[in-house]
Amino acid sequence: MDWITCANSFITVVEHGSLAQAANKLNTSSSALSKRLSWLEKQLGVQLLKRTTRHLTVTDAGQLFYQRSVLLVNDWQQMLAETTATYGDVGGILRLGAPLATGSRLLVNYLAEFSQCYPKIKIELHTVTPGQVPNLNLDVFISSEITEFNSCSYIATKLLSYCNGFYAAPTYLENNPPITTAEQLCQHNYLLFGDQDHQQDHIFEHNQRLRLQGNFITSNPEALVAGAVAGMGLILTSSQTIKRELDNGLLVPVLPTLKQPTNAIYAYYPKLNYHHVKTKLFIDFIKQKSALSIPTTPLFTPKK
Repeated sequence: MDWITCANSFITVVEHGSLAQAANKLNTSSSALSKRLSWLEKQLGVQLLKRTTRHLTVTDAGQLFYQRSVLLVNDWQQMLAETTATYGDVGGILRLGAPLATGSRLLVNYLAEFSQCYPKIKIELHTVTPGQVPNLNLDVFISSEITEFNSCSYIATKLLSYCNGFYAAPTYLENNPPITTAEQLCQHNYLLFGDQDHQQDHIFEHNQRLRLQGNFITSNPEALVAGAVAGMGLILTSSQTIKRELDNGLLVPVLPTLKQPTNAIYAYYPKLNYHHVKTKLFIDFIKQKSALSIPTTPLFTPKK
């Protein structure tokens, strides 16, 4: 007898509701399953199941053991699968957490290609609140650096760097006064990212400060980019965030030498007693692709 085999047998019995069905699922006999359950109860010193000739009832202790053992057995099976698999054959579920802007605008640039490279990995992308503390239910938690977070349960690694600059649609630049200096930006309509305040202060390289204002504010990154593409105004963002729009000429840089200080996005993942292959593959893939990804950014030339 061993703990993993017996715990897995107990889980199967609970989920199928009978020894016969569980035995069929595990390709064993009902008597063998009964012995495993008895061994578990003897080791634990508590009754897990109340058994009659017709019914199985899970005790309170059995419910607790079931909930905990499901997690442990799943982790054990995951560890075995990842330890014995080659990189190309890795499968299972990869649970990612990221703020809306990061998930919908940055990660999606890489997930399609990652899925093509590792088709057996199923991806779950969960939206988290900016500044939220990493969640142990996620394999990878992606956010800006959490300076006040110091946990011995997590490993943090820099995933990619980015630098924000100004971008606008060619139609906006054609229909508005030219922009040749940073000061002129303050006279233009700026599309703001946030929840309130139609006037924002921003710091740029060399400690240059600009107060920007506009008639549109949203915390939805897709709406912000769509507004810029529609010619509503300027946006302040990174080239990685609007890669598709830059590649297709829908947005172009404005004063490309004017940039904010470089920032970084970090990946936080649980410190485990075994090597989490899916996590390593994902982090290494994003790092490599983001380092090589240089969007096409044609400069805008006004029509004569």
